[in-house]
Amino acid sequence: HLNPEYLRYYFAAKLGARLDDIDLNLDDFTARINSDLVGKYVNIASRAAGFITKSFEGRLATVQEFSGNQAEYSICMEGVRASAHLLSEAYEAREFSHVIRVAMKYADGINQYFDLHKPWDIAKDEARRIELWHVCSKCLHGFYILSIFLAPILPKTAQRVSRELFGMTRDFVWDDLESFPKSINQYQHLATRIDPKQVAALLEETKES
Repeated sequence: HLNPEYLRYYFAAKLGARLDDIDLNLDDFTARINSDLVGKYVNIASRAAGFITKSFEGRLATVQEFSGNQAEYSICMEGVRASAHLLSEAYEAREFSHVIRVAMKYADGINQYFDLHKPWDIAKDEARRIELWHVCSKCLHGFYILSIFLAPILPKTAQRVSRELFGMTRDFVWDDLESFPKSINQYQHLATRIDPKQVAALLEETKES
């Protein structure tokens, strides 16, 4: 009835290094998946990718192009490396809930940036074509980074992102954070909101067992 990675994500959001019980609250599970995975993470690619494939044949602006100078590019990369180091340490320490909190804060920032710049309005003005390209490229660069951050928790989803969206011939590795994609393919639907009826059907089928 449901993608098994949804449960992986939910458990990760609850798990820390301490030995604690976890309560599987199905209402909370549904709300978290719909809010985080669908409403924040996947939402980035589903909103930004269409502008890039439709108007720019899938080509992304490079970080150097939209940063404008090497100093800004260096600052951008330093931020990515700092976040990667902290999350790597959190994974090693089994602080999975911390990874989720940091990743979703990152996703919130990307979505806020998208909403602030309103690419749906920019697209109406041909004179702002480069601005549209830069805004959507930045969001998809962010989605690329976020996908690598979440790959240990969502391996199958990250595999689809690397191969289907970014056209890679392999899965993500942590060192991919040192580079950025140059293009994307047509966006393919990655996740679906959970309907409470699906949960009810799942419970009904397993009631006897």
